[in-house]
This record gives sequence, C-alpha cells and structure tokens, in this order.
Amino acid sequence: MALTDVPRERAQIFATCLGRASAEMEHSWLIGGGADAAQDRRALFEMLLDTVASRSGIPGPELLDMRIRAKFAQAHLLQIATFHTDPDRKRRADAAARRAQRPCAALILG
Repeated sequence: MALTDVPRERAQIFATCLGRASAEMEHSWLIGGGADAAQDRRALFEMLLDTVASRSGIPGPELLDMRIRAKFAQAHLLQIATFHTDPDRKRRADAAARRAQRPCAALILG
C-alpha cells in the first residue's frame, strides 16, 4: 500500500466504526445500560475520523454514507439479537454484531 493510501484506509475504518458505535450507543439508550461507555466509544471514533477525513481524499458525503450503512447494519443485528422470537436467530445476530465490533474494539485496545 502506498503511504498516501493510509489516510484513505483509516478514514474508511473510522467511518465504519463510528457508524457501528452510533448504533451501539442508540441501542444502549433503548434497552438501558452501558450508554456512557458507548457514547465514549462513539466520541473517540468521531474524533479519529475528524482527524483523518480531510487528508483522506474521500468526499464528505461518501464518508457519511459509510457511517450510515454501518450504523443501519449494526442496528439491524442488534434489533434481531434483542427482540427476535427465534432463539437461534437471536444468537446468530448477537454473534454477528459482536464480530462486526471486534476490529473497532481492537483499535481502542490495541
């Protein structure tokens, strides 16, 4: 990867993680518990994205689209994991939601 691609890749990752963190935060508000930690994670990814966005070469609307798509995908998984009546489907959705968050969590913990 060329050095000039680094800000682009980081912006894509941070936009996706910001979207997922937004969904997690709103889900925490809905069901209760963990909202403060979720807000902190969201704020961190927002700051990281703001830091690299202008150097990424990705237009603002495209970054926003990445965020929205990631947010809706994560929200959909969380809704199924929480409210679906089929226990197996709930379990699979919960596992998928946790799997989607792992790369983002690794950025914070790594």
